[in-house]
Amino acid sequence: MLRSRQVVLAAAAAGAAALLIGSTLAVLTLRPAETDADRDGIPDSIEAATQRNVVAVPAGNKFTIQSRLASAPFSDQFNVSYDAGTFSVSYERARGSDSSYQLELRNLVEWVDRNGNSRIDPGETVGITSSLGTAFADAPVMKTQVDSADGGLVTELSIRSSTVNITLNVTVAERFMRLSSTRVLTPMEVKLDLTIDRVTVSPGASLGLDVRINTTKRLEYGDRSWDDVNQFTEGEAGINVTGGPTVSPATVFFSWSKSAFADGREIPVTYSTVSTGDPNSYELYLAYPMTTGQSTVKLVHDPVLGVDSAAYEGIVTRSPELQGDLVLYAGSLIAAVVLIAVTMIVADRRRKKREE
Repeated sequence: MLRSRQVVLAAAAAGAAALLIGSTLAVLTLRPAETDADRDGIPDSIEAATQRNVVAVPAGNKFTIQSRLASAPFSDQFNVSYDAGTFSVSYERARGSDSSYQLELRNLVEWVDRNGNSRIDPGETVGITSSLGTAFADAPVMKTQVDSADGGLVTELSIRSSTVNITLNVTVAERFMRLSSTRVLTPMEVKLDLTIDRVTVSPGASLGLDVRINTTKRLEYGDRSWDDVNQFTEGEAGINVTGGPTVSPATVFFSWSKSAFADGREIPVTYSTVSTGDPNSYELYLAYPMTTGQSTVKLVHDPVLGVDSAAYEGIVTRSPELQGDLVLYAGSLIAAVVLIAVTMIVADRRRKKREE
């Protein structure tokens, strides 16, 4: 009778122990290994949670892009509009913070590096090769759309100047999209591909891009862009424009690769700033040093307009879903039963020895 009671108690204790062990280990067991169907390096669960609804509407030499996060409970929206070489970028957070800037592609310039620092400093520009506002004034916007490898919509807007050989391709995707081994396009940004074909550079001069940024928000320059910091690319610099309170800021950015291609050769890209005399206006020069003499150059560079999405941060930093594990629980139950049975056998043998 005593042994029957012991067996019952042992079984109950084993079940309780197994439940405790199984539950504890189940809490420590995270969701199964992530899948990556399109092999872009971004887990499918992150892509699904961060997919955005993108509406791009061209109209003559203008276009608008509206990108809104598609999934709850997070929400945010950013907008990009374009008019003859000038972009306006705005971002609104759910809690009311917002930020914006206007970016004007002003001129292609020639410059001479008199002090040898590979940057465009005051007094080093020697002429304007092309006025981009004029070049894009009457250039129509052409739109194409394709599905990415995992089903998200990719929109490309192409603007080709009718006066000089300059093409601007604008790409926005609803989901992450790998562009190269070192570049992933995120759904929180718009990528620009600026191609200047057969532009003549005078002997001893180099090429530069004159950009003006207007904003009433806080502007900061950085040697690493948001994409670079978050490992979506390598070797990017940029500016951040931030509005709203410190506890819930809204940030938009303009970034660019630290390298470009001139006639197929990779060249470094540096930047410098020049005061405009207006506290809400900033002059930025991107410098493309030429190593040859007078030549006709094809230059390709790829700046980015984007947002530091608070919704994206909330999605990727939230705790992963937890789940129980039936196999783990069953294994725990068996292990607990065996452990208690062995303990009882050893205890019974010791008791018999004492009785003898």
